[in-house]
Amino acid sequence: MDVKIDSLIPFDTLRTDLEHVFTVVEKNGKVVLLKDNKPAYIVLKYDAENMDAVNISDKHSNYTLQEAMKIVLSEVENKTMHASELADEIYKRRLYLQKNGKKAQYTQIRARCGHYPELFEALPGNYIKLKDGVE
Repeated sequence: MDVKIDSLIPFDTLRTDLEHVFTVVEKNGKVVLLKDNKPAYIVLKYDAENMDAVNISDKHSNYTLQEAMKIVLSEVENKTMHASELADEIYKRRLYLQKNGKKAQYTQIRARCGHYPELFEALPGNYIKLKDGVE
């Protein structure tokens, strides 16, 4: 997370100058409140367009990336998809989200394929195939 230096505000400022805190939030989109010179809280400005990443339901993000890949690939024809399409579908269904709430990139999908050769096969053109017999 990128934070501007003027977005670092002592926690006590909430009591003494609340208006200043919200002015900085308006200007920078966020404020990091410091306690004992260490980040303690983050105050974010609500952004409806980018709130998908924040609205994470526990029931949808309980899968590891390789589990999410297996679920999606097992439901498609030939158990094969392009890595970027696979990433998009996993994100669309909220099967796996990165810790920051964003979707896994196709490069992460491709790398995971290499870490689990017993489950996935990397085909030319960045296609990922669920190996036969994997359920």
